[in-house]
Amino acid sequence: MEQLLAFLQAREPAVVTLVVIDSLDSTLYYTLAADLEVLHKLASAGLVFDCETVTDTTTPAIASILTGLLPEEHGIFTSNEVGTSPVNSLLELLDDAGLPTGAILETEGTRPLVGRISYVCPVDDREDIAEYDGLITTHTVSVVQKEEVRFVFAHLRAIDRFAHRNKDLHIAAQLTNKHMKNIAAAVSARAGVLLICGDHVAHLAENRRPKKTMGTVPLIASYP
Repeated sequence: MEQLLAFLQAREPAVVTLVVIDSLDSTLYYTLAADLEVLHKLASAGLVFDCETVTDTTTPAIASILTGLLPEEHGIFTSNEVGTSPVNSLLELLDDAGLPTGAILETEGTRPLVGRISYVCPVDDREDIAEYDGLITTHTVSVVQKEEVRFVFAHLRAIDRFAHRNKDLHIAAQLTNKHMKNIAAAVSARAGVLLICGDHVAHLAENRRPKKTMGTVPLIASYP
């Protein structure tokens, strides 16, 4: 943690952009390295950590990432609970402190944030996950480009969708790589820092067997 904080403070970035890549666990991060070229280039120029996961589902995992609390501490297990939880996320804390923030994710997940942070960009769920992630990326770039914004959170889902349906993960990784290239360019243009992490272990057949541990996900910090 001290190493990461020192890295983030080293250049006083104009904007911090956090992208959670759904189901990107450490195994996939390394196995799909050729398809995730942008991520590995960012990692080689910055920092990368393998972090223990705290849950195997998305909503409580993202809540833990944004609050720093364990699921049993924040109590957020569904999108509706985001709106009823007494725990404020980093998005809300920063915005309340006068540092505008933005969130770009699936429509249900954004509803509790409307009126609580400066920029909320909902994207309706759809069968075409490539189109979905493309819209997430377009909105993310747009919000990052706003000079007043200091923290941006976005959520990409192609790898998770492909994993659930046993489709070719190389294709999902290539889609993700393309989107991350565009986001990284926008962050670079604002002299910002980019944080990229997974949320839980991918829901692949080999991962559905009971295990003693939850596995790990990568956390990358880089100045693009």
